[in-house]
Amino acid sequence: MAKVAINEKTIERYMKLNKCSREEAIDLINYDNDVESGNDTEFDLSEEQMKVVQTMMRKTDHTMKSNTHRERKPNELKEAIVAELAEFLAEDAQGQMYENVEITNKNRMISFSVGDKKFDLTLVEKRPPKK
Repeated sequence: MAKVAINEKTIERYMKLNKCSREEAIDLINYDNDVESGNDTEFDLSEEQMKVVQTMMRKTDHTMKSNTHRERKPNELKEAIVAELAEFLAEDAQGQMYENVEITNKNRMISFSVGDKKFDLTLVEKRPPKK
C-alpha cells in the first residue's frame, strides 16, 4: 500500500473516521506511514520480546493421539464361522490334505497349506446396502 499523503482532505477524513483532534489525526497518518514503510514504531516488540514469542510459538501444545487402541466389539457370528471353517479344513475335508490349519485372526483369517503351497482364507462381512 502506498504512503498516505498529509493534506487537509486526508486529515479531515482521519478526524471524522477516528473521532479525534487534528494533532491526533496527523500522528495517526505518520504512524500508518511508518508501518507501511517498515520503520520501527513505539509499539513494536523488542528483540527479547520477539524471542519469547518465537519460543512460545514453537512450544505450542498440540493434542496428539497417544497409543490408544480401541477394542473392537467381538463379532461372535464371524468367530463361529471362522472356527467351523478351520475345523472343517482340519478334520472333515476330503478333497485335499489340508495341513497346518491355523486361525491367524479369530475374526477373519485362516492359514493352511496344501503340499508345499501356503494359503490364507479371509472372511469378509459385507455392509448392508444404503437406503
